[in-house]
Amino acid sequence: MTPQGVSKVVRRLEEELRVDLFTRSQKGIQMTEYGRVFLPRAEEIVGIAEKTEEELAALKKQNEGYLRLASAYGILRFLTPDFIRSFTEQNKELHLDYSEAPDSFVIDMVRKGEADVAMVPYLNKEEDLEYVPLFEKEIYFITHPGSRFYDLPEVSIKDVMTEPFVTENSNFLIHHIIEDTCRQGQVEPDIYFNTSGFSLCYKLCREGEANTASMDFIFDDMGTEGMRKIPLCEHPVWPVALVFKKDSPRSENLKKFGEFAEDWCSTLP
Repeated sequence: MTPQGVSKVVRRLEEELRVDLFTRSQKGIQMTEYGRVFLPRAEEIVGIAEKTEEELAALKKQNEGYLRLASAYGILRFLTPDFIRSFTEQNKELHLDYSEAPDSFVIDMVRKGEADVAMVPYLNKEEDLEYVPLFEKEIYFITHPGSRFYDLPEVSIKDVMTEPFVTENSNFLIHHIIEDTCRQGQVEPDIYFNTSGFSLCYKLCREGEANTASMDFIFDDMGTEGMRKIPLCEHPVWPVALVFKKDSPRSENLKKFGEFAEDWCSTLP
């Protein structure tokens, strides 16, 4: 807009509000006390309008059969690709746009409206999100033949921190679960190295550089010859839930996916 156009809009707004939002002088323009009250309200109104527009657009796409699912890495490894394939075969009129990312990134996608629903592990439920628990898996200590823990039937988190330990970085919930388990065991977490994925954790463990931790289904899928998974006496778990943005509109198609996910997970071992 031109300066003249802006001035015209501001004058109309001041006439409508019946107050001066700015004082004008040869030195320039300054906001009045009325303007300082109005500005945050205006920003709030614009924010609500933009949020409403985004929610209506997302709901329209859902009703047209387009669903956006985000998932944390590793979850589909447990559910298997049959989870996605079975849903799409049973609901041929729907298109499921599926993407994977680190745990914290997935949560951000839901918050920003980039995903209609997510499958993600959680430690503490956050107030702006709605959680529908799906399943939980125990976390095991993973070790190599060179470790003094190798032949033990069970180990404690306090003991395992006396040897080099690697885990995924803070973008992954397992990192925080390990730290939380350490705090409960009154031991300071001593993480030798943080990685961007469990593959490197297993590589370092396989080479005898460090121990790690993961769920049994990941251990079974990785090249783990000579390695062992040992229960932790604290029995920490990796809980997974469907996560929605709280109070966001939800189409019947999205509800259909939620019901399918709950039914599928209810049959898992």
